[in-house]
Amino acid sequence: MKKRLFEIDDIRGISIIVMILIHTNVYFLQYPLSYATLEISQFAVVAFIFCSAYLFFQKKQEYSWKTFFLHLWKRVKRLIVPYYFFFAVYYLFLLLKEPHKLTSSYVLQNIFVVGGLDFNWLVLLFIQMAILMPFIAYLAEKRKKLLAVYFAVAVVSSLLFLKYTPLSYYRSIMWLPWSLVLIYTYYFDKMWNNKKIFFWMTFLFAGLFVGTQQLILPIFHHSLYMYDNKYPPNLYHLAYGFLSINILFFLSKRGVFSHKIIRSVIHFFSLYSYQIFFIHILVIYAVTVFFHIRFTWVTFFLSVTAISALIQLLFNGIKRAITVSQH
Repeated sequence: MKKRLFEIDDIRGISIIVMILIHTNVYFLQYPLSYATLEISQFAVVAFIFCSAYLFFQKKQEYSWKTFFLHLWKRVKRLIVPYYFFFAVYYLFLLLKEPHKLTSSYVLQNIFVVGGLDFNWLVLLFIQMAILMPFIAYLAEKRKKLLAVYFAVAVVSSLLFLKYTPLSYYRSIMWLPWSLVLIYTYYFDKMWNNKKIFFWMTFLFAGLFVGTQQLILPIFHHSLYMYDNKYPPNLYHLAYGFLSINILFFLSKRGVFSHKIIRSVIHFFSLYSYQIFFIHILVIYAVTVFFHIRFTWVTFFLSVTAISALIQLLFNGIKRAITVSQH
């Protein structure tokens, strides 16, 4: 059994919980506290990429087309199969309640994750990151000058998007600024092992976040709402994400999340984060479209989180029962 990294589980588990908060609080933006907690939670995608890349870079890599395609096939299967199960259920929901949405174009866009359902951009992003992770590792170990050029281009893109974002065609170009997370993750352990560098980088990200928020975005008359700064992500959004990762990693190392109950809950959500991502979307749809229950932003978040966890536990029980019956 693979040794689990508590700090990665902490970050990933917290990230899926706050992602649920983001998606439930969208319905209550008229309330300042709901809006504020939604904005604070916007480190989730950066954190997911960081955790995935961190685990990938821990492995010793062999650089060949064969190993690349084996890696890619394995990753794509893990990403696409749960997504198609999710979309099949979502399709049934739409068929029952909103059949007018089920045009051939909409269905095909969802199948190929190039459009349709808003949430599936994350699936496409992780496929793009699966392609880029071995590429970044190869450049970092074999072609450092090319990596420096790539890094510079990615940084420039994150600066350009301070003015030009969101963009309707973000799916085709989002991989470039998001790949800065991969580069940062590759060197993360070296920075962590030198605490002076780690803390200076943390202060740098804090400065970039505040600076872009207070100085640059207002010049461009650009929205400060995180939603308007991550499709594709710009320096404002990425700096906040990097700052949050450093803080969460530091807190995890200091044992802030080490209480038995807290850790067990966080690590449950970490272990099943990808499945719960899809489950909570279906739960939100079912609750908001099929039922008419009045919620506050807190009770809506807690209800969706609890129901999603219970559904995952149910799936786990069914899977265990099938496994036992086969033996």
